[in-house]
Amino acid sequence: MKTIGELKAKIVQETKENIAKYEMTLAELEQKANDIKKMVHVYKEDGKDKWNAYNVNFNHDLDELGKVLKYFTVTSK
Repeated sequence: MKTIGELKAKIVQETKENIAKYEMTLAELEQKANDIKKMVHVYKEDGKDKWNAYNVNFNHDLDELGKVLKYFTVTSK
């Protein structure tokens, strides 16, 4: 899987129209990644009970983020 930084470097070779679209998608992905990082930090502080309940949602969100990144790399070629 590519990182958001790698994707940002790659889109500079695209057309202006595609760059605008990809930059918006990347901004959304960055926000989602930041939200996930914050949630991990909060749940680590709250203890094991809440972590187990959170883990299900976390894995789902992470899977969704991975799917979007995978699709993004396919469509930006």
